[in-house]
Amino acid sequence: MKKLLLILLISSIAISIFSCDDSVNPKAGFEEVYILNCIIRSDTSYQVATISHSFDVEGYDPYTNENDPFIKDAQIKLFYNNSVFVMSDSSAPRTDNSRYKTQQNFYYTKSFKPMYNRPMKIEAVLPNGKILTAESDVLTLNSIHVYSTDKKISLNNTQDVIGFNWGRLNTSSDNKGVYFSPELVILYAYEKNNVVENLQKKIPLYYINGETPVYPQIETEIQSCTFEMDVVNRAMAEISGGDLQKGNYKINKAVFRLLVMDAGLAAYYSTQKTFLDEFSMRVNQPDASNIQGGLGVFGSYSVKQVNIELTTDYVESFGYQKK
Repeated sequence: MKKLLLILLISSIAISIFSCDDSVNPKAGFEEVYILNCIIRSDTSYQVATISHSFDVEGYDPYTNENDPFIKDAQIKLFYNNSVFVMSDSSAPRTDNSRYKTQQNFYYTKSFKPMYNRPMKIEAVLPNGKILTAESDVLTLNSIHVYSTDKKISLNNTQDVIGFNWGRLNTSSDNKGVYFSPELVILYAYEKNNVVENLQKKIPLYYINGETPVYPQIETEIQSCTFEMDVVNRAMAEISGGDLQKGNYKINKAVFRLLVMDAGLAAYYSTQKTFLDEFSMRVNQPDASNIQGGLGVFGSYSVKQVNIELTTDYVESFGYQKK
């Protein structure tokens, strides 16, 4: 009897839910939003920006839209070090598998290469008069130095870890809010049937319970990162996995990269890494924006790199070839 009552209760709840579908609408009222993205690199004078807008579709699948939401004929200016840099619009053939069939549009300048850690601003005036703005700080490599405890890995290594340290040559207030994202990767090539594929293997800091890899996070006010040699050795072995044809793998070197970014870009980069990692489930992707008047990201980054030699004897101990 109790079981029958439970079944009837569940059935009545289900009927009430589906009978009220007229009041449930998964699509909220459409509101047009403008998105400005511009990431400044300090190692080049070529900078790129994009502007797009939100769109509505029939039904609930956004991928049915085949009209590129890029906004043309906007006026974009960069303000830095008492100078103004105007970005021009251009286009290029698409190299991705986008559903859009037209050329890829963007704005660019070839004359903006920041040299000093100073504030910068972007302003975009859209054809309809809408204005998008953002402020950030330029981060250059001039104020960052990186060094390693050992620039060579061989069979004769006596250290249990390989460490990297970095520091800021200028400790003034201009360098506050600097974020660091370190990583160590092995560069290698896989060759089969005369086809060569260049790849890289990212090395974790350690494993949880020997299974789940943990990689360096984005942090501020950190000055070092250490990798255990046992983990490096495990990463080397994992390159080929169960493939018995070890000779198809040619190992080049290990590279330590230090990605240096400002707070605005760090917030976006951190949310993307959290959302896209393979160990988490997310229902909706978080928004990280520092654009006034819309959405998007405006920031700067630099990359410092240290090469680590992998000696021939070390590479061949795994059955690989030295590239």
